[in-house]
Amino acid sequence: MLQTLVYGRDRVRFMESLVVGDIAELKPGQGTLTLLTNEKGGITDDLIVTNTSDHLYVVSNAACADKDLAILRVWGCLSPVGGGDTHPLSPWQDRAAQLQATGSDVRVEVSDNALLALQGPSMARVLQAGLSDDLAKLSFMNSITTTVFGVPGCRVTRCGYTGEDGVEISVPAARAVELAEQLLGVPDVWLAGLAARDSLRLEAGLCLYGNDIDETVTPAEAGLMWTLGRSMATSSLGQAEQQGVPSGYKGTSQVSPTLTHLCRAGKRRRVAMDFPGAAVIMAQVKEKPRRRRVGLTSVGPAIRPHMAILSPEGRPVGRWGQWGWNGHDPELWPWTGAAQALLTPPYPHIPGTVTSGCPSPCLGKNIAMGYVEAAHSRTGTKLTVEVRKKQHPAVITKMPFVPTQYYMAK
Repeated sequence: MLQTLVYGRDRVRFMESLVVGDIAELKPGQGTLTLLTNEKGGITDDLIVTNTSDHLYVVSNAACADKDLAILRVWGCLSPVGGGDTHPLSPWQDRAAQLQATGSDVRVEVSDNALLALQGPSMARVLQAGLSDDLAKLSFMNSITTTVFGVPGCRVTRCGYTGEDGVEISVPAARAVELAEQLLGVPDVWLAGLAARDSLRLEAGLCLYGNDIDETVTPAEAGLMWTLGRSMATSSLGQAEQQGVPSGYKGTSQVSPTLTHLCRAGKRRRVAMDFPGAAVIMAQVKEKPRRRRVGLTSVGPAIRPHMAILSPEGRPVGRWGQWGWNGHDPELWPWTGAAQALLTPPYPHIPGTVTSGCPSPCLGKNIAMGYVEAAHSRTGTKLTVEVRKKQHPAVITKMPFVPTQYYMAK
């Protein structure tokens, strides 16, 4: 993962000019998932931004490191990485010039720390043995700097990509192997590969950048408007889940104080509309997006990315003509950029596509995410998925598929 540190008195204004979240409202030690967007409203990356005592700590996807650094460094009034000419930067360069003209104080540094994730029901017991700090006081999406099993200067953030209680530990690279070996010396700790992590994040309904979200997908289409904060703080638990709000942000029957805080914060960003692509995104919110990210469950062969989503009879769903969605307009195709590569004339009759899918070890059936026309996105809608040229029944299912276990301190 790419870890960057943003310093300077204008660091919050700088970050809010790039992402949709309300960074100014973060309390010391508190972080949030947010989205880096482009001028068309597409998602350039998903990030975790944490407010520390004197800087912002930003974690972003390793696969997006080059383009993220190019944007951050141009915005931060530093030279673009690698010359900066492999990614369209002109909007960012324009804004960087505006910052410079006003004498803004922003500095971006890249951390060389490694990042270890310790996840699962036994995490707190295992990690507490190597900490002097009380983990019971550390809530989901909060962070501390501490010594971990004798390794000083570690940042421990209670978060993860599994839906389970867990932490991510930013550790000085020179001692990362030492810390990993100490953790693996505990009988309850095992190495986990990407396939295991992928099934866990999908069971938790978490997006994978490049599959479920990318620069052709907006937060409204992806069900990620909660990253701005909800427009009303009185939403019920079920409504919040339907919008994709992580369970860690909710109470058991009413919206938690944390979510209420996010709602107030999000209202400021919605009204100001001062993040990239705001006009496009907020117009979609008002008019309702034409496509939506949904969860799917099925039995039979496993559902995999790029598979077609069809009607129960195996026919196209929605306004598909002989040559595709609303004629030839690629802006209206109901899938992500990765799936668009499948389209070569004559275009197939596909109402939507699977973006992630695998068998669920916890549920004993297939689970998947994909995009469908909004009119067919209601929970319980019966569809089919084409697997090896055969149609298999599937049903749209509310996410998360498996309840998440994010920890909130009492």
